[in-house]
Order: sequence, then C-alpha cells, then structure tokens
Amino acid sequence: MTERMRTIILSLVVFWMTPAFPAINLSKIDGADALKDAEVHINTEGTKGLVVVFLSAKCPCSDSHIAELKSLSKEYSEFRFVAVNSNTDETNELSQEYFNRVKLEFPVVKDKNLEIADRYKAFKTPHAFVISADGQILYQGGVSSSRQFATADRKFLREALANLHDGKTVATPESRTLGCVITRGEKNVW
Repeated sequence: MTERMRTIILSLVVFWMTPAFPAINLSKIDGADALKDAEVHINTEGTKGLVVVFLSAKCPCSDSHIAELKSLSKEYSEFRFVAVNSNTDETNELSQEYFNRVKLEFPVVKDKNLEIADRYKAFKTPHAFVISADGQILYQGGVSSSRQFATADRKFLREALANLHDGKTVATPESRTLGCVITRGEKNVW
C-alpha cells in the first residue's frame, strides 16, 4: 500500500474511486483553528476504514444520535470517524458553538459548497457512510432506524461496524436515512 493510500486527505476520500477528484474547500469547525480553511488529514494507516457522518447543528434528529456516535468512535477505534456539516442555513458561528458544545472526539468539517454532500449524495442528517481502506462504500444510510435514537429498534451503523469488526460482510449495506433534510439553498441537487 502506498503512502498516498495510507494517509487519506478528506478532500480525496470524498470520491476515492476517482483519484483525480479536485480539492474541496473545507473549514475545520472544532478545535483551536476552528473555521479556518484547512486541508484535513485523516490518517487511516492500520485501520479498517473511515466513517463519514453528515450532521447538523440544529436538527434534533442529528442531535439525538450524538451520544451513539461518540460511543461508536470509541468502541470501533479500528475505524477513523469524521463529521461533516453541510447545511447552507447553518452559520459558521452556530456550527462552531454547537460542535464545540457536544465535544465529538473526532474531526468536524464544514462543507462550505456542499461538495462532499453532493459527491456522497447525502440527503439527511444524520447520514452515515462506512468506507473501506481501499475506498469501497460498505454501508450507507441512517445511524439508526428512528429519527430519535432512544426509540430506535435497529442501530444500523453499529450493526455494520460490528459485522466488519468480526470480519464479516455488512448484513445491511444500505438503510433508510431519517432526519432533517440537508439544506442546499438554491443549489441544484445532483
């Protein structure tokens, strides 16, 4: 495996299958350099892959899944996690305040031009993707089977990560995404 494949630059992981994909305009939301344009590096060396979750600073559905995402990132540390905030109606200030308050233990980036959301065809928050180390999307869909995590009868993202952790194929590779629609303003959708 080449060094290029070991260190995934988030702007390239958006569509790993297309290595020539251009850089994306991102800002990191959390931490000391919050909301400064940055090239965000997610080191996946020695991991099973990457979990990308689209989240909102004001969607109650997204918010209800935060505790589960924190747990998953700890329990399945063989995966790297990154949160993406793409909503055009969420200001930088609102996003920064919210994500600093909820204290996710993985990077959160602002998708300024909806490039990541559009490439993944992310529709609602929360919308999760599990991507293998070789760039294959192994799971996409909701974190759970409910808009409110506490009432979910299925925990789809947890099930997918457990399958992969155990060396199995993901039993449910795609599920319905329930939550608030990612606002795109006047931008055309796909």
